[in-house]
Amino acid sequence: MGGGSVAAFSAALSAALLEKLVHDPAAARRLGAVRRECLALLDRDAEAFARVIRTTRRKDRRAFRAALQAATEVPCRVFEHAQRVQAACRAAQQAVKPRFQSDLRCAMAVAIAAGESARTLIHTNLAWLNDPAYAKRIRRRLQAAG
Repeated sequence: MGGGSVAAFSAALSAALLEKLVHDPAAARRLGAVRRECLALLDRDAEAFARVIRTTRRKDRRAFRAALQAATEVPCRVFEHAQRVQAACRAAQQAVKPRFQSDLRCAMAVAIAAGESARTLIHTNLAWLNDPAYAKRIRRRLQAAG
């Protein structure tokens, strides 16, 4: 398990914790969907990065760039989901009972950690790719997410 998997698992955990705290069924369904997708991203991250490693061994620059761009998609999705969980935490703040506010703060802290971890991985991949146009698209996507 690498950093992307850890970030995805953290986002899934924060969504699961918040899912149990919210009373709005629609919000709970959205958080459940985030949790499930982030858990699926665990395997996608491992597979995607294994492809990156294989392409480095073949010394095929074109295949490497394609594999690394595909691998960058995982932390991008994690970042977007972490931003959604953070927004849901803020939205739930007034509705969550005082005795559960510590769980809400925990969900927020883990969502923030997941987002920052994902952002770090994205920036590392972008530096490794050294493709300014692609980097600009990804940075715009991150700004739009949060």
